[in-house]
Amino acid sequence: MKQHFTHHQRYIIVAIISMFLPFYMCAIVIAFLTIRLLITGEIQDAYKRIPRSRFIIIFCLLSLIVSLYYQNYYGVACIIALLVFFSFMLFYRVYITHELFDFITDLLIVLSIFAAFYGLVEYIGVLNDYEINQFEVIIFNSPQDRINSVFFNANYYAMMIEFFVCLIFYKILKMKDYWHHMNYLIYYIFAIILNLFLLVLTGCRTAWPALAVGIVMMLLLDKHYKTCGVILAGVLGGCGYFILNPEKFPRFDNIIAYFKTRENIWTTAIANIKTHFLFGEGPMTYMHIYNQYNGHPTQHAHSVYLDPLLCFGIVGLASIVPYVISMLKGIYHLFSRKLDLELFALIIAYILIVLIHGTMDYTIFFVQTGLLFLLICSSYEVYTNES
Repeated sequence: MKQHFTHHQRYIIVAIISMFLPFYMCAIVIAFLTIRLLITGEIQDAYKRIPRSRFIIIFCLLSLIVSLYYQNYYGVACIIALLVFFSFMLFYRVYITHELFDFITDLLIVLSIFAAFYGLVEYIGVLNDYEINQFEVIIFNSPQDRINSVFFNANYYAMMIEFFVCLIFYKILKMKDYWHHMNYLIYYIFAIILNLFLLVLTGCRTAWPALAVGIVMMLLLDKHYKTCGVILAGVLGGCGYFILNPEKFPRFDNIIAYFKTRENIWTTAIANIKTHFLFGEGPMTYMHIYNQYNGHPTQHAHSVYLDPLLCFGIVGLASIVPYVISMLKGIYHLFSRKLDLELFALIIAYILIVLIHGTMDYTIFFVQTGLLFLLICSSYEVYTNES
């Protein structure tokens, strides 16, 4: 396969690789690339070429003003980072092609294997810390003992694994002749099994239903009904097993404390939403206000439904809705015009993963998870750029 890329496309490849560096290094790389593209005028050109992109600037400017007003300086830093990431996403939309998308999806799978092996080394280190000399599968409760690989936190790594597994399923769905590409099929199955094993070691419980729904939806949308039925039966069987044997459920011993902590966080978030429902107080509002309500100390509201409203308010969220709608229309065209059902299924799976995993956590609001989500969901532009 031809793999000659322009310098613009090589920037995108560098950005993909940077996602497997520590998050602060990834952020620095994306910032450097975006500043360079800003100097050369490519970012400005992307804003001119992408419909409704001006609403990104309106959203970020409004959130910046709100953050400054409430002296939420972490929020100021976050909104600058959001503008950088949104701007790079627009650049990605301008230069993504089929050839480049195939390359970066293959690259992501290879790098996911690297991250998994790194996670295994990390896990062996944890076992050694507990003076366990043989390899055993133990799901630890302590956050520092749950595997995060290169992604800072076990829950962030869990969401990345969800994204990786769906991406591998996408590649399998793209294969029309399994027997002719048996070597690739074996490779993909190995990558899935390895990533799922590391998902077990992260100890993240919310990831499993989110991933199951994402995979089932991909199979349904691509009309693989028999395979979908088999996987759905396996999911229901697993649910039945844990209902009958609740003590086998990962980290079962702290599940009541887990829900009580979430309840405390959500109560605190809702209390502040009631008094700041129009504009919020900027990104990272929860960390800025939890002391006022004697709330549980943490960075965000642990809910994809509460935290955006808490941080940006109704007016802030409304300011970016026109851009989101334009993206959703582009994604829907993949389905309505039958351009690429597999890519449409992948994007829908990503969205469902965020919505389901987001009921208990806000893992999408992070450097690597957020960047990967934005780039994959923008990949429908391959059909615009090559039409």
